[in-house]
Amino acid sequence: MMKNDTIQFSICIPQYNRVEFLLENLIQIAKQSYQGIEICISDDCSTDNTEEALKSFIPMYKYPVRYERFLTNQGYDRNLRRAMEMASGDYIIILGNDDTINPQFDLKILAQFIRDHHYPEIGFTNYLSARNQELHTRAHTTDMLGQGPETAFAYYSCFSFIGGIVIKRQLFIEHNTAAHDGSIYGQMYFSTLIISEGGRLFSIKEPVVIKDVLPDHEAQRVTFLDHIPRKWKEYKRLDGGLHAVISVVLSGFLDSRTLNQRIIFRVFKKIYTTTLPFWIVTYRRNSALPAAIGLISGLRPWDSAFFSHLSWINKVRITIRYILMSFLGLIIPFFIFDFMATHIFKKTVQSS
Repeated sequence: MMKNDTIQFSICIPQYNRVEFLLENLIQIAKQSYQGIEICISDDCSTDNTEEALKSFIPMYKYPVRYERFLTNQGYDRNLRRAMEMASGDYIIILGNDDTINPQFDLKILAQFIRDHHYPEIGFTNYLSARNQELHTRAHTTDMLGQGPETAFAYYSCFSFIGGIVIKRQLFIEHNTAAHDGSIYGQMYFSTLIISEGGRLFSIKEPVVIKDVLPDHEAQRVTFLDHIPRKWKEYKRLDGGLHAVISVVLSGFLDSRTLNQRIIFRVFKKIYTTTLPFWIVTYRRNSALPAAIGLISGLRPWDSAFFSHLSWINKVRITIRYILMSFLGLIIPFFIFDFMATHIFKKTVQSS
């Protein structure tokens, strides 16, 4: 039971530049009526006026704010972990600096769900895009989803987007590690490890989080699609972060002592059957064929550290799948792929 049976939430935000997004995030959080909230902000040595803006903003803010600033840039994963290390609440809720808590969702509903289900260890929620009010559905129910390695495998991709991830703070403290700093997917490691070890997973179908809190600031938004090669003279090998996903997820199973040949094969199979062709088609749609070819070249399965853990027959199966799905991604008409994504790849595409 939590102290006084009142669940305390620590909303943890890794901050780097774009302070106007962070301030709007905080303004929206202040619309909550729930009292058991603190804000933990780790600043990764921002080069804008983040520190000055927060020093003026924090004294007038509704909720207590913990703010720390690195003196040198540490990278995304370390910055996220530092924000979580600052937490003192019972549960951590992770937000990007340009995400926020949906003012239409009262966090007391989340607190009541947690109490009613005997304080589960980890969960995730749906989220809305502020740009077009599109609902991103990674949670199809508000309920308990299970525990153990099968549940971890089924839902690991739901943790690729950090906004709306909820973790019992004590579990994070027990598993906190710098081993995956630099991957940009450290939260997927923690989720896989916790669930595989028996942590109970829940999901909330309501859009608890709003993504892109300042939709009118398009000129300031930079995405990975802005930097991919579109001309052949810009060609380079890419991996889209997918080798890192394989590594952090399988490391979670490894460290929970639940890794086996079947899980290794299924993780590789999922990446090369669904995610790889999805990103190839995405690059093609953005007039970036050189990037698509670079992705195929950079995502050779034998370049993954965990490929050696596969049996020889599974190495052959994954290699054949890599070749076939790469070819399919390059030639398939978009309308056919869209049909397949809707009916076959739906879950993976929604949660990537």
